[in-house]
Amino acid sequence: MRQIKWWQVVLVLVLIGAGGAIAFLVSRSGDEPRATPAPSATPSGSSAPSPRPNPGTGLRLDFDGGLDRSGAGLTLTKKAQQGGELTFVAHDAGLAVRFPETCHAAAEDSCPRAILEVADSAGLNPGLRPLHWGAAVLMTPGETSKGSNVVQKGYSMQGTQFKLQVDGYEGKPSCVISGPVEGQNHIFVALGSKGVADGGWHHVECVRDGAKLAVLIDGAPSGEAELPADLAIDNEAPVRVGGKGAATNNDQFHGMIDDVFIDIR
Repeated sequence: MRQIKWWQVVLVLVLIGAGGAIAFLVSRSGDEPRATPAPSATPSGSSAPSPRPNPGTGLRLDFDGGLDRSGAGLTLTKKAQQGGELTFVAHDAGLAVRFPETCHAAAEDSCPRAILEVADSAGLNPGLRPLHWGAAVLMTPGETSKGSNVVQKGYSMQGTQFKLQVDGYEGKPSCVISGPVEGQNHIFVALGSKGVADGGWHHVECVRDGAKLAVLIDGAPSGEAELPADLAIDNEAPVRVGGKGAATNNDQFHGMIDDVFIDIR
């Protein structure tokens, strides 16, 4: 029989003791698992999450509910004088609004006038942010006039303004930005190269980005203008559709309007 040496006995005893200690640690770990530390809000060595980008503000008016804007977060109000009426007609599986017919009365103050209005809010003032606005319009050759406002906010002679119009008997749309430059109000106009008063629907858009103002007709660029890049548009005027007001000399729009939008980024 092979003789067991004393150091082998010692080694076996050491290994048995170590195994017991290991078994104890495993058992304790299974009975009472240690809580995992909660991660810090900003892990060491990393930066805080960036804020979400501004998704943009503005409005949409499709008129499919007439004047009812339930749940849309805005109030659409009719303003009228001299019996001016607005009617809603079918367009693209929805509705469009028809404005008063052309008036040939000798005295303009006797002509029917009617517009739509959305009250001012902070989300409708672009400041210096990129601005995109427009509408779908239908006009016949007999519905053009010297002044035919589609959508606007503010006034050109005081404060600041952005506007889409179809001024002139040729029916050419134009986009307008106005405001003070060196203490005096200036008007900047991007005039479209062709008319839209042909009895069909046309999408007319305006884009202001920095020092550039452009007008698009049915998605195609049609004219542009330059303006000061630091001209901020901010006023307390409501958004008006179909004219600058309901009083005399209101630049009444004649024809139909749909899908008005203002998009501020």
